[in-house]
Amino acid sequence: MKSIISLLLTLACTLVFAGNLQAQTAPEGKKVTVTYQWVRIPGPGSNQVAIWVEDVRGSYVRTLFATRYTAQGGYVRRPVSLSEWVQKSDWKNAPKEEVDAVSGSTPAAGLQTVTWDGRDRTGKVMPAGTYVIRMEANILNEKKMFFRGEISVGGGNQKTNGNITYSEPGLESGNVLFRDVVVEYK
Repeated sequence: MKSIISLLLTLACTLVFAGNLQAQTAPEGKKVTVTYQWVRIPGPGSNQVAIWVEDVRGSYVRTLFATRYTAQGGYVRRPVSLSEWVQKSDWKNAPKEEVDAVSGSTPAAGLQTVTWDGRDRTGKVMPAGTYVIRMEANILNEKKMFFRGEISVGGGNQKTNGNITYSEPGLESGNVLFRDVVVEYK
């Protein structure tokens, strides 16, 4: 009798656990959208940008966009180009298919939009939870700006403006490459 009760309790716990796993997976159809105003700066050593997703522990999940020059090897010729993203994503080991899928020409000035479908770099659907959208841009060589915004995935609609920071004081009063960043989950 004890073994039957134990078996029934184990089965009940398994069903509850499985149901919770299913409920914690991001729902199909919803996505994270990142919009921002892009301002081009004339001259070499600038206009490079990468946008990627991390989990709240800082582990890399997926790149959403990277400018073609850096993504296709420019980081070797110019190591300061998007150096944080290159290191975090282990980009030197990224497969050619991934490089081709996320790299694009330097954006034209104006409103830009990228989306995340909730999948990691291998295509696996990530569980519901809080994720971090990151941006890195080279203003001029090693002078950079960054964005960081947390967004909850798997619940109701969310929106954040995150924070923009700079690699050194005073850069925010000069040329900036992006502004007005909005991250939405809907």
